[in-house]
Amino acid sequence: MKPAEVRAQIAAGKTGPLYLLEGDDLQSRHDLALEFASLVDEGLQAFNVESFYANEATTAGARDAMIGAILSTSRTLPMMVPRRVVVLHEAERLLSPRRSKDDEAAEQPSLDTGSGKKKRAPAPISPIEELEAYIEKPEPMTTLVFVAGPLDGNRRLVKLLRKHATLVDCGSLESPQEAATWIKKRLEKDELAIDAKAIALLLEATGLSLGRIRAEVEKIVLYAAGESAVTERHIRDLVMPQSEPGLDFALGKAIWNSNAAAALVEVAAQFDAGAPPVMVLGQIRAAAGRLRPDARAKNGLDLVLRTDLALKSSGGHPKFLLERLVVELCGR
Repeated sequence: MKPAEVRAQIAAGKTGPLYLLEGDDLQSRHDLALEFASLVDEGLQAFNVESFYANEATTAGARDAMIGAILSTSRTLPMMVPRRVVVLHEAERLLSPRRSKDDEAAEQPSLDTGSGKKKRAPAPISPIEELEAYIEKPEPMTTLVFVAGPLDGNRRLVKLLRKHATLVDCGSLESPQEAATWIKKRLEKDELAIDAKAIALLLEATGLSLGRIRAEVEKIVLYAAGESAVTERHIRDLVMPQSEPGLDFALGKAIWNSNAAAALVEVAAQFDAGAPPVMVLGQIRAAAGRLRPDARAKNGLDLVLRTDLALKSSGGHPKFLLERLVVELCGR
């Protein structure tokens, strides 16, 4: 399902009990998630709309406690409205947490049956199992929304949610025409026009990934400030091609590992080899876009934008600007 279809359901007040908002565009996921609150009259939202943030649960015990709170809230009947809304942001941290010891569970105590034989006590149901049971049979008067970045599709919980929830793609546009419409509407907010050739050139670089398009358009808005239209020149000057280095390139590894010394060595080596600053910046941008968590990636892309503008406006020696950038990206 596309976001527009979900918005139509929300407007009609006819939503389902489970939604999974996925996709590479963080802003699209976030904006759509917030709209579910409109299912409840504003004066009653304090009693019937609840948000959870999975990044706040940093241990297995905290995740279990959060699952318990989510289930308790979801099973509570709405107050004076037809439907309760529960939203879990950054759900990937709960649905696909980093794997830990699976054999930590202690043996259950034995029960004395009085016949000299001991019987193992049945294991209590775990919070994850409770959540799985809820997903299979959700509360019909609650809309539970999972807002997630990349998920591990091999996890049982993820498979179960994708089977039973309404899946919403918040990361891609269906056609160049839809992408062109999105770009025009976004630029209109800053009183900028754009012609068809410039749009075609932009989409040639970004593809139909909404996350990539949004990031490039935000850069273009700043770059073209004070002008009336975005042209092919702006696109050529600012937008980097979609083809980026693979996952194993040395500069990217250094940035992902927060190894500033190694990153500086790689930048120096590329300058010594005569690489153009824009090519080095392109590699750094590719690495910044894959940083985790998403907040670190967003901050990293903001730093890349600042450096890109400084390079184009002669805001410092290119090598110094790029060295400063990688040091900032490697900061924890």
